[in-house]
Amino acid sequence: MTAAAAQARVPLRLRRWAVLLLALVASVASAQLPLDDADAFGYAEGRIIELVQRAQPPDGALVLLPDGRVVNADLPFPDPDQTFALPPYQVGERVELYYAPGPDGRRQYVVSDWVRRPALWWLLGLFAVVALAVAGFKGLRAVAATGASLAIVVLYVVPRIVAGHDPMLVSLVGVGGILLLAIYFVHGINWSTTAALVGTYAAVGVTMLLAIAFTDFTRLTGLGNEDAIFLLAAAPQVALRGLFLAGVLIGALGALTDITIVQASVVRELAHTDPSLRLGQLYARGMNVGRDHVGSLVNTLVLAYTGAALSLFLLLHVGQVPMARAFNLELVASEVVHTLVGSIGLILAVPITTVLAAWWFRGDRLPIKPGELQHGHPH
Repeated sequence: MTAAAAQARVPLRLRRWAVLLLALVASVASAQLPLDDADAFGYAEGRIIELVQRAQPPDGALVLLPDGRVVNADLPFPDPDQTFALPPYQVGERVELYYAPGPDGRRQYVVSDWVRRPALWWLLGLFAVVALAVAGFKGLRAVAATGASLAIVVLYVVPRIVAGHDPMLVSLVGVGGILLLAIYFVHGINWSTTAALVGTYAAVGVTMLLAIAFTDFTRLTGLGNEDAIFLLAAAPQVALRGLFLAGVLIGALGALTDITIVQASVVRELAHTDPSLRLGQLYARGMNVGRDHVGSLVNTLVLAYTGAALSLFLLLHVGQVPMARAFNLELVASEVVHTLVGSIGLILAVPITTVLAAWWFRGDRLPIKPGELQHGHPH
């Protein structure tokens, strides 16, 4: 396989939480489409009550629809090359049906997929239970803040970008709302969280400038994957380079808030324990903790991006694409820029937040609110 062929066959990337939420909303909407229009195309959901073996493929399934009707739907054709076999459909499973008018004018149904929402709701419930059991009500606030952050992305950032607004400006506004939720709502409003918030905003600004500079320096177009190509065809008004930059900012937020909260809390604790510590001493001691935290978080960030692109690495390896050629592909180069720019912003967030907190808290000058020194990570 040539390098060009390998690039052409690169599969779609794993969707992020925001895209997953959009898919859930879309699937719910499609399940509610009217089923009484014989000429309509669309999707419905139902439960398999019987599998039907036919003399000629494809086999079928009797599916019970929500309105009580039972329809005879076709199952997917088996792969003639036997290169990939789908798990078999089972009686009792909830499935998605695609329907369309047949040659005789009557509606035909095809089983197109499984209904995955119930399993996702169970997983979400488990997530909330674990968060509550380990972190108490602060864990539940974190879960709520995560949901609200996704809502900001899905209900504000995405529609504004699709409407043709500058993705960078839209994402900056969205980032502001996400940071308020991630820091103030979860950890409370006090001087420590305010220092963390200001430090995070400063790190986001640095990350934005680096992303703009290296997107231009590496001549990235925003067309590094099939998602962008499809989007260009469906919504040509979207600025793809700006969309890539917005993704860099939003992708780095989680790690940024984590590390800035820790640094502000550490310096606050040091200043409260020993008010005689000067600015330089507070900064030096805070950085002792920050350096350890940076090492683990940068590794986490890089491995997260690597795991998402694992299928791409396999495809490049199978296609025997030379390393120099692979890193020159925009698909790979954009991920490298994404990862390294986010990591640089993460690293710089440590000294920025530490020096800001040391300046504010030196001499233990600012009053401490109840619970303010209880939200940092233990070290």
